[in-house]
Amino acid sequence: MYFIALLPTAEVGKEIIKIKQDFAEQYGPMYALKVLPHITLQVPFTADPSLERAFCEELTEFAKTQAPFEVSLNGFGTFPNKQNRVLFINVEKSETMSAMHRQLINFLRKEFGFSTMLARTGFTPHVTVAFKDLEDAQFEKAWPEYENKEYKASFKVNNLYFLRHNGKSWEVLQKCKLGGA
Repeated sequence: MYFIALLPTAEVGKEIIKIKQDFAEQYGPMYALKVLPHITLQVPFTADPSLERAFCEELTEFAKTQAPFEVSLNGFGTFPNKQNRVLFINVEKSETMSAMHRQLINFLRKEFGFSTMLARTGFTPHVTVAFKDLEDAQFEKAWPEYENKEYKASFKVNNLYFLRHNGKSWEVLQKCKLGGA
């Protein structure tokens, strides 16, 4: 399994991990602690491991065409799907990030034959705090607190990351510098 993401700086990443830990201690869901803080650009997909080198090379070339940009985090949110609860940190919409996402989706479809079901144009950038093992009762108890809870941070995005699941956790397979500088 692979996916493509943006990762926050170490400083912001530590703050997000602390938020996840506090949430898990107070409300119980632990699964999100297994995943490093990130903004998903391309949802997890399977591919033949023999394609890893080509993916890394092509993604590095794609990243060179994109300029670094700022990401702002502001408060918390949730998706309306009650069957699959997710509590997340809001990522403020930016045209730069949206344009990069559209270009990445078109790139994956053109260069690697991704289907429209796999490389989706719908994009709600967010940083997950709790999901998978977040039960309705836990969510109902936590949401009133998090709905208006303050959290603001920002960080500069200088890289795209190509990640691989090693059977236990996600690891960075390739760090692709934006702007190629």
